[in-house]
Amino acid sequence: MSEVRDAFVLLEANLELVPEELKRHPSIVADAKKRKKRPEDILLDDSKHHLAMRELEFREKRGRPDIVHQCLLLLLDSPLKTFDVYVHTVRDLLIRVDRETRLPRNYNRFVGLMEDLFKKKKIEANGKLLIEILENDFSEILEGKEVILMSEKGEKFSKDVLKKRVAICIGAFAHGDFFDSTLKKLGNYRAISLGSLGYTSLYVTSKVLCEYERVRTSEDC
Repeated sequence: MSEVRDAFVLLEANLELVPEELKRHPSIVADAKKRKKRPEDILLDDSKHHLAMRELEFREKRGRPDIVHQCLLLLLDSPLKTFDVYVHTVRDLLIRVDRETRLPRNYNRFVGLMEDLFKKKKIEANGKLLIEILENDFSEILEGKEVILMSEKGEKFSKDVLKKRVAICIGAFAHGDFFDSTLKKLGNYRAISLGSLGYTSLYVTSKVLCEYERVRTSEDC
């Protein structure tokens, strides 16, 4: 039986290919042509596709893959190997990122890598599976852990919440609230807050990761 490990989960991440209803928009077509790809094979990006996204459903929570990129770089840089990393996308896909993955620091290269992932369903290097889209039920990656949801509506943060085996869930979108369907998948979660302000995903990831490392390092001493 494998050991239960902690997990960081980026929830409702702005990571998706251009949806069907937008692929014929001039800004999408122009971007795809420039990159020599089909419109449906490129990543939705608000910085390039802002005009096309104006009427898109849940528009405020989509088209920001840069948020995912920044948070993943931070998590993968951690010297601690006691936790796994997952990305749950706004389109309800679940992605596992191996801790040994050397993610591109250049944003454009990251975008290309994610586009390859959506096409191939997995990224391998030197015979090792680095990134993959999982078919697992969401509950499988939460099993055996206390589920911590970072939310300004939760109870005050304390390092004591990190002393158990935990799955730390952080919203990876710029604006809006979690979908009810996502909260339902988390089961009996515990909402924890860093404060009443609307902190960025990167700040929350950085703050919680720092406290997590302190707790886990102290436990090892």
